[in-house]
Amino acid sequence: MPFLSLKIIPPAQLIQKRFERLRRQIPLVSRKRMYDAMVAIRHEMKQPGAKPNYPIQWDTRKQQKAFFASDGFGRGIPTKRDGHYTKGWQVIRTENGYDVGNPLAHSKYIGGTARSTSRQSRIHRGRWNLFKVVKDKVLAKLPKAVKEALQQIARQEGFRTK
Repeated sequence: MPFLSLKIIPPAQLIQKRFERLRRQIPLVSRKRMYDAMVAIRHEMKQPGAKPNYPIQWDTRKQQKAFFASDGFGRGIPTKRDGHYTKGWQVIRTENGYDVGNPLAHSKYIGGTARSTSRQSRIHRGRWNLFKVVKDKVLAKLPKAVKEALQQIARQEGFRTK
């Protein structure tokens, strides 16, 4: 014989379960938003720079001489872009989050570093995105993105949020 059984769950126990589900979501949501931010940085940094302005603005006369003496720093004088710099940007998962970067040794001269814009060569200045500028712009939005995602989950659990 089929029957229906209803039990009254004390309100405190119900709220405790909701809080527990919300607590489990915090690291997942935070990691997802961090990943999204790193992908956004990688996307911006992969954008190719504008064509060079002629005459080339060498950093030093020594750099110019070395470039032509070594046939383009040993890689041949470029006639077209090879795409190594743009393809080199990657997001790597770490134990506590993600890393974004470009492992090419010369990438700091094209896009600068995460801490400084001064490493970018004059040859590339104003033509290629600066890593520090892109990173700062994207990461400034991260706390708000995490907060909004957590508020959405809290609302789904029945909590009121502002």
